[in-house]
Amino acid sequence: MTTSVLPGPGVMLRVPALIALTLALLLLASCTRKFSVSVNEQVLYDPRPGHVVAVTDPGLQSCINVALRNGALSGADDVQTLACPALEIETLAGIEQLENLRYLDLAGNQLEHLDALRRLRRLSSVNAPNNDLNDISGLLAVPSLTSAVLTGNPRIPCQQLDALAQRLAQNLLRPTQCLD
Repeated sequence: MTTSVLPGPGVMLRVPALIALTLALLLLASCTRKFSVSVNEQVLYDPRPGHVVAVTDPGLQSCINVALRNGALSGADDVQTLACPALEIETLAGIEQLENLRYLDLAGNQLEHLDALRRLRRLSSVNAPNNDLNDISGLLAVPSLTSAVLTGNPRIPCQQLDALAQRLAQNLLRPTQCLD
């Protein structure tokens, strides 16, 4: 004798709930996909593996993200050259993560100081003309620095420029004016 078991009314209610739960889980799973956000082809946010350098300034973040992506670099340790001209960068906070950085181009930004550079022990060349620099003590603290371009920054104290000129000699392009 065979017996058949027919689903009762409780089982019929479970099927729609199970379908709804499955759909909700699929929706949540799709929300965890990693994506990048860009404006005018400048990447502002990119959480994909290898793009693990996070800084506070959006212009600097964009520059680092592009360098990592275009250079096929896997992380902060691979970045040796960084060109970030005219990105309206106001702060370099967090740049110390780029421990192997050797060349940095910051031309035409809105920087007032270069304090964050003091932690970059391998940095040898800085190009920072036409910013709003009024303090380069961070640059003076970089022992590996061999050249710097600081033209177009008339608010840098003359004393700091003179100290840097003693170290770099003809490898310093200084502004035509400075503050006494």
